[in-house]
Amino acid sequence: MKKKKSERISIEFDKRHLFVLISALETYSRLQSGQIKMAMDEVYWDRGLTYDEGQHIENTIRYHAFPPNAKREYDGNGGFYDQYGSFYDQYGNEYDDRGEIVEESEDWKSKKNRPHLDHPNSSFGVGCKEMIRGTIAWEIKKAIEEYLNYHRNDGYRDMGVDGDGVLNISRIPNAKVLDPIHGYWKPQKQFRIPQRYQDKIDKLIKNKDYKPVWEVVDKAFKNKPLPKGSSYRIEEVSGTYYVIVDKPYKLNI
Repeated sequence: MKKKKSERISIEFDKRHLFVLISALETYSRLQSGQIKMAMDEVYWDRGLTYDEGQHIENTIRYHAFPPNAKREYDGNGGFYDQYGSFYDQYGNEYDDRGEIVEESEDWKSKKNRPHLDHPNSSFGVGCKEMIRGTIAWEIKKAIEEYLNYHRNDGYRDMGVDGDGVLNISRIPNAKVLDPIHGYWKPQKQFRIPQRYQDKIDKLIKNKDYKPVWEVVDKAFKNKPLPKGSSYRIEEVSGTYYVIVDKPYKLNI
């Protein structure tokens, strides 16, 4: 079976749009997970909703969109009924004397195939089949947050979780930020090797003598060390050599 090729499109945003996109994606992801109040706190932070108002919205949406499973309870007189918390005979299903449903109520018929959350504090996590679109929204949000994390720190990462990047779970190709000058943005930073070491680096690389190359690099940046990063490599750009540091960070940011 031939694998379907991924289709990519480009959408242009102003940088000021990104904060609204992050909020929208965060809200959507939490709504999909069942974290209704947290979603309302995100989208209605400027409305001053009280705790009780937020809780009322959450309880209403969760009851209908994420209804608890029918929970059979014995009535002490040979019969059974549905009970959940303070709800007595919640769905109105009819049971036989063995506790098997013999007639489903219309209410339960309409809710039994929806995602169920049986505890008020429960929710679905990223990657659950019940929130696949919420997972995709979360991944898009993480891609944008990573870009903004490095951008606000002049190309370095700070230690906030918004710099983690995308842990791809959906298996859909990650969203990418398109830089108008350099193409697809990557969490990396380049450092020009001082001019007096350029010829030496050039000769070593052309001779494929790679070990001494890094000894020269260490010497070149002795007084101004390169930042910490996940990996390092040397690239030549228009006749000039640079050290490329992936995911650079400064501990003092």
